[in-house]
Amino acid sequence: MTKTNRRVLLAALAVVGLGTALLWLTGCEEEDVAAFFEAGNVQASETKTAVVPVEFPFSLEIDSSNGSVSVRGVEGVQTATFAITKRSRGKTLDEAQDRLERIVCHVNRAGDRLELLYRSGEQDDDVRRSSGVDFDVLVPIDTLVNAETSNGSIDVTAIRGAITLDTSNGDVAVLQGAGSLNAETSNGRIEVVGFGGDVRVDTSNGEVWIEQVAGLVDAETSNGSIHYSGTPAEATSHRLRTSNGSITARVPIDVSVRFDARVSSGRIRSSLPLIGDTEGNEWSAELNPPTGTSLDLRTSNGSIRIDALPYPPSES
Repeated sequence: MTKTNRRVLLAALAVVGLGTALLWLTGCEEEDVAAFFEAGNVQASETKTAVVPVEFPFSLEIDSSNGSVSVRGVEGVQTATFAITKRSRGKTLDEAQDRLERIVCHVNRAGDRLELLYRSGEQDDDVRRSSGVDFDVLVPIDTLVNAETSNGSIDVTAIRGAITLDTSNGDVAVLQGAGSLNAETSNGRIEVVGFGGDVRVDTSNGEVWIEQVAGLVDAETSNGSIHYSGTPAEATSHRLRTSNGSITARVPIDVSVRFDARVSSGRIRSSLPLIGDTEGNEWSAELNPPTGTSLDLRTSNGSIRIDALPYPPSES
């Protein structure tokens, strides 16, 4: 499913009526046995949508592989609406459809908890090699989210709760949320924008982009750059580290923060009026001292740039 089609699907899910029991919405069901040839392969897919009531506090658990996960919080709802898209390939349409029908997924619901599961170890060998499952979910904004997949992206928007995300060979994006965030991927980018709480992220072979986080920031990558902009939470030690990549940190010029920066092969530069040691490949300097807040910046093969952020933040 393309990103555009998934946005359309999520928009459609947002207007689905509230349910009082688990209900497959046959009106929204797609038997989209879409066949196309690519390198001699045929794909079959099927999407089903359902609505379940929830109890609070509510938690969502997603476990998938070879597929993407999208979770969006909706104000004022007391239901979880989810779409499960199964995909499978074969040499012929019949073979692809046969594998599609043998995909095993589980939907487990118990009042305050919903589990959406596609586990590769439960699939037949040919199904596991040729299939994947995408999950798109709309939930109350105050939801605890634990999502894991592989070979797919994870997108979470407008969730206020503890968020734990794990994928490989896929990007992670968390937008306009609050609570706490722990996110990890490999061979993928991590983006966090507008989050009210502590953020801990880790990737390899991908960049990290963090904007306007109100809590602690602990970000690490290898073979990727790190971009940070915002007002660091006060009385907190923040950490940005990469191995092969640059680091850019932008903060408002009127905040009080200490920068501890170190490079191995690269330069450290700043346009801010820092006070302290600003020579060579290891800096320890302050902006508007005295400070109780610090940014620890480390890279091996890359440069560090410390600049001013417009304050108040620009909308452009």
